[in-house]
Amino acid sequence: MTCEAFPSDCQATLTIDLDRIITNYRTCRSLAGGTDCAAMVKADAYGMGIEQVAPALYNKAGCRNFFVANLAEAIKLRRHVPDAIIYVLNGVFPGHVPYFIQHRIRPVLNDLDQIHLWAAVTAADRPACAIHFDSGINRLGLSPQETGAFIGDTTLQACLDIALIMSHLACSDAPEHPLNLTQLQNFTAITRHFPGIPASLANSGGILLGPDYHFDLARPGLMMFGGNPSPRPLPDGIQAAYHISGKVLQRRDLRIGETVGYGATWTAERPSRIAIINVGYADGYLQVFNNCGQTAYKGHMLPIVGRVSMDMIAVDITDLEVTEISPGDDVELLGEHITLEMASEVSTLSQYEILTGVKERYQRVYK
Repeated sequence: MTCEAFPSDCQATLTIDLDRIITNYRTCRSLAGGTDCAAMVKADAYGMGIEQVAPALYNKAGCRNFFVANLAEAIKLRRHVPDAIIYVLNGVFPGHVPYFIQHRIRPVLNDLDQIHLWAAVTAADRPACAIHFDSGINRLGLSPQETGAFIGDTTLQACLDIALIMSHLACSDAPEHPLNLTQLQNFTAITRHFPGIPASLANSGGILLGPDYHFDLARPGLMMFGGNPSPRPLPDGIQAAYHISGKVLQRRDLRIGETVGYGATWTAERPSRIAIINVGYADGYLQVFNNCGQTAYKGHMLPIVGRVSMDMIAVDITDLEVTEISPGDDVELLGEHITLEMASEVSTLSQYEILTGVKERYQRVYK
């Protein structure tokens, strides 16, 4: 066995195309029939960098409403979009109220306890809020029993500045699932008790379910970054806004019968040549890609061989000319040739898991 070593260390790269994110956002808004669109930027804007993505959407795409998961994300986001409307999906908890007031952040109230806590805040200090109704996902949101109690308590409603009522779809990624229609009917019935208050149901997948699901505010997330929330083909105008590449560290020649990596799970059945790439599960490239993942180099598909290590993967380059790929070259892990859909299909991970699992060791480049 012979090897050729790359002489210096280098980072794998995550390239984020902000113009594509802006275009994808505008396409989501068009697909929603002109319904206003918020931007779902939780989990560091799906791993793409909230400090870059949010200002681009605010300044260049006209997005004014943003959703994050928790208060810490909201405070970070406020520094980058000082005049935007920011909602926190997890709601408000005792001790957090002063931060919501200080940073002008709106809680999404998920149960009666949160509603009573928020209603007790001095009205002059209290930002507006959203009320989240569970229409069938059985996750966050007022239960049917709490919903009935809140609808009947007009005095409690009057204590709040309700800017939005919302719910969340459980099966928008399966357009034919009957729960979609059930949730639509349940939420529509709730909205009739809140005339004049904007309503929101559709996430990325919900946008593609059609105009009945759009209401007043859609909340795209995955599709805004180029992911596909539906088993159907991506709509025109939605493009991958990310490109993840690793660097070739070494090329290695293998004889028939030699193995690669921990556990010796791949054996060369012919004289083979492999390249070692500087990405592993510590970078979010998980072992679900053992012996099944794909990478790409100048249009050539290069399969992963052996186990994914903490910091490295091996790819089979036997069918490339030796001069075609060298230490220091970039190999695509995710992007135009290796789509989220492809990676999800071979790995059993969801597209959301793959995208948000991108770790901080990548050098980030913004276009």
